[in-house]
Amino acid sequence: MARTRPSPPELDEQIRKAEAAAYGHYGLVPAERMVSVASPLGRVEIRLTMFGQQQDAQPPILLLHGIASMNVIAAQVVAALPGRRVIAVDWPGHGLSGPSVLPPGWAFRNYNMTVLRALLDQLQLDVVDVIGHSMGAQFALYSGLDLPERVRRLVLLGAPGASFAGARPNAIMIALAVPRLGVYLLQIPMSPKAFVRNNEKALGDGALGDVPPELITAAHLIATRATYAPSIASYFRALIRRATIRTAVNISPDELSTLRQPALFVWGDADVFMAPRDAVQHIGAIPQSRLVELPGAGHAPWLQYPEIVGREIAEHLNA
Repeated sequence: MARTRPSPPELDEQIRKAEAAAYGHYGLVPAERMVSVASPLGRVEIRLTMFGQQQDAQPPILLLHGIASMNVIAAQVVAALPGRRVIAVDWPGHGLSGPSVLPPGWAFRNYNMTVLRALLDQLQLDVVDVIGHSMGAQFALYSGLDLPERVRRLVLLGAPGASFAGARPNAIMIALAVPRLGVYLLQIPMSPKAFVRNNEKALGDGALGDVPPELITAAHLIATRATYAPSIASYFRALIRRATIRTAVNISPDELSTLRQPALFVWGDADVFMAPRDAVQHIGAIPQSRLVELPGAGHAPWLQYPEIVGREIAEHLNA
């Protein structure tokens, strides 16, 4: 008998159970909250996964994932911050948040920073530290520049999305940015093994080899949600045009020189999107920046160097 596809509530419950098991592998117990915030495209539902106590004397930490990614993949990063309040944000269109389909040519930076400001207001957070991976790191840099009074410290994991001129989209990203083709490709069913192979093309060979199986399950299930494909494809279209990164989403060294916050870059020298050596001008432009370069690590360096990355992040944010 053919297997029936889970209904949306059943699917989301399966995702939550898999995430809880994956977090539990690292000794974490998440709490969930849904919030509704205003955006230039109307109200959007955002799912938050929270760790730690609200009584934390230091600013809360916002955790921002990459494009087409999810927060549970960074469970080891959260585990390295015991005692800190961490708020992991399912960015609109990702995870269990509501859909977010960006129109062609939409003002990418303005949209995402408007959402972030509205989220901080909704949560009544005056000041936060921000940890971002890939696209999340790009948003972290945007936030330090556009919301300087509300961001204290930054941690950028892997190449920060399309922030720096010279970042290279791979063939998969280029295809996903093609109108209609991107949605079609994201909707193709994929076996768990194929799903891992596909993701490791971006994260690095073997990057997911040591994660708990429930983490893979959660990520695989998220990619089957009905809102996932159109939302993710629209983000790739907003970043890429005709196989190149749109210059409008880049951050110039001149603008980076105005960044107030201390910024820690943790970057693998085998990152497929951009190597640290190609970002020296951009990193060096930031007045208070430090680079930790990890040999052989890919786009998600904490997966291959969990202890080093966890220690560096904790020291930077707890300084």
